[in-house]
Amino acid sequence: MGLLLKKAKLKIGFLISYDYAYIFPALQIVYDFADEIILAIDVNRVSWAGKPYEFDEGFFDQMRALDVARKITIFQDNFYVESLSPIENETRERNLLSEKMGADCWKLQIDADEYFVDFKSVCRFLQQHRYFLSKPQYNAVNIRANWITLFKKTENGYLYIDNAENFSFATNLVGSHFFGRDLASKTNREIYTGFEVIHQSWAREPEEIYQKINNWGHKNDFDTEAYFEFWQQVDEDNYTQFTDLHPVYPKDWKSLKFLACTDIQDFCVKFQAHKSTPLPLKLPKHYFRKFLKNTLKFWQR
Repeated sequence: MGLLLKKAKLKIGFLISYDYAYIFPALQIVYDFADEIILAIDVNRVSWAGKPYEFDEGFFDQMRALDVARKITIFQDNFYVESLSPIENETRERNLLSEKMGADCWKLQIDADEYFVDFKSVCRFLQQHRYFLSKPQYNAVNIRANWITLFKKTENGYLYIDNAENFSFATNLVGSHFFGRDLASKTNREIYTGFEVIHQSWAREPEEIYQKINNWGHKNDFDTEAYFEFWQQVDEDNYTQFTDLHPVYPKDWKSLKFLACTDIQDFCVKFQAHKSTPLPLKLPKHYFRKFLKNTLKFWQR
């Protein structure tokens, strides 16, 4: 049980694509806490839908300049398979990235436009529960956080969604993603933490939104043209009129809120300032008892 005493390794993977420029603030948040950071990018510079995108190759020079501790690895491969759907290509890439990270570590997958509100507490939580890294095939877990999704940048701030929409971001398993970042629920325990992540997903220029909805994993799951027209119409004056806004799972985005601010950094500061809910730092004891029970089964085989 040496893993109970040894500090757990944290490996963080980012998927790099047409929105690569958003990674810099996300990378700044996690860099000091990571043991290794892997940037996965399609070798042919095409999306999961097989569409080529513009990419400034000088990005790699920027990464080398930022990587003062030599933590960053570039992982280039063919992540587009013509016979697969966009979401299947996404899942395939995430599994290849997971395999690249390897075993005996917490594997975090973070998108380029996701900014953790308190990543230091996230790392403390993962270290406190590093016992899950022992015999993960018997103690599989999927750690989830809550998105604070930025829906649109307006003249005076951001329209956003804050209704506990959760997503998977960390696991002790290798190559077990079955739908995007999600893992098969029959083989793992879902742990809902309440950690918050600012997701710049939709707060982009119109041409970027149009590119996003025609290339991301959910491209085939809704009417992209109709939703793009709807998104363009929403503003500071009429946002309270709309409900059930998610393009694929409407009920996930019940309504919009507005926060006055100047930019994404200002939003993050002001959002964190008005939150008072304490973050979870330790799971209830029954999680550890379950871990011991599962591990005992392994040794009794």
